[in-house]
Amino acid sequence: MAEILMGTARAGLKTKGNDVLVLLLPYPCVASFVFTSNYFKAGSVLYSESVAKERETIRAIVVNSGNANCGTGEEGVKHAEMMAQKTAQELGIKTEEVLVFSTGVIGRYLPINDVLGAIENACTNLRPLDLKEASMTISTTDRFPKYDFAKRGELETFGFAKGAGMIHPSMATMLAFVFTNAKTDYLTLRRIHESVTQRTFNSITVDGCMSTNDAFGVVALGETEASAEDLEFELAKVSETLAKQIVADGEGATRVIRVSVRSAITPIKAREIARAVANSLLVKTAVFGKDPNWGRVAAAVGSTEFPVDPFRLEIYIGGYLLYDGKPRNENLPKAREHLLKNTEVDITVELNEGDYEWTFYSSDIGYDYIRLNAEYTT
Repeated sequence: MAEILMGTARAGLKTKGNDVLVLLLPYPCVASFVFTSNYFKAGSVLYSESVAKERETIRAIVVNSGNANCGTGEEGVKHAEMMAQKTAQELGIKTEEVLVFSTGVIGRYLPINDVLGAIENACTNLRPLDLKEASMTISTTDRFPKYDFAKRGELETFGFAKGAGMIHPSMATMLAFVFTNAKTDYLTLRRIHESVTQRTFNSITVDGCMSTNDAFGVVALGETEASAEDLEFELAKVSETLAKQIVADGEGATRVIRVSVRSAITPIKAREIARAVANSLLVKTAVFGKDPNWGRVAAAVGSTEFPVDPFRLEIYIGGYLLYDGKPRNENLPKAREHLLKNTEVDITVELNEGDYEWTFYSSDIGYDYIRLNAEYTT
């Protein structure tokens, strides 16, 4: 397979470790990117979003961590453009072939000369892509690197990501880059990418706070024949793994919560009810306390604009029925045991009205989340 090269360097944006990453693709590759829907977008998002709208291929990616380059006005956009220009100059490619990404603290100007110097150093030290090192370089409050690799026959799919807090759909404070060796055209890749995004990175939440810097990209190296179905399956598998790793690394998290809403009349209804349960602070704190408080789940289910029939509703925790129109208190000890013994907690809601389902991944919230975020910029 054609080799993706990477270079890393330190600009001093984080307290320790490298904080600038450059990726060089072997040739112009078909690529699809989605960005945060937050209106308060970072300079890197404004720049890269405008470039990606005009192109179906890219050649390089540059990322800085430790500084979001957000809330910095027109200068922030200019700094992103300068990062693209410097990367292109050092790699001998066109500026418009480079996308720029930033993550970190909002409201601080980039020390652009230090960043440009780090880009130069990274570009002179290119080597084969190391998924773990790439993830560590772009990480901020992450406790561990996030990466995955999957293979089905000759079809290879792999990627890396960062994210731990300010995680909420559309998207999260996360960056994710997934690569495939499949041959595909842009329109097919875009359709698959948007579908995968909705079911993975747009179906996770840690704290219900949408970020200003999110981006998720899929790059196709174009070497292996693969059906659209196989391509979507593999991209979804790797993306879901990365998304779950982000949730598992939720700031202060001790449990991953898998919320499944089943038998809804429409997929949108299933998604919105799953989102409500996954975002509920009362549900999150109950899971942190190992308390099978199904009443909090029921309240979240009934909180959306979509009507539910409380007499047909069923609620399960750990596969144990706790409500089906009336309390099933005899199963509370088993549900509590599930919460005590498992780091991935299952909450299932059966609406008993249709054929659609949706799954959201969330995390519990405890004391450490408050401490980490109270002290984040000081």
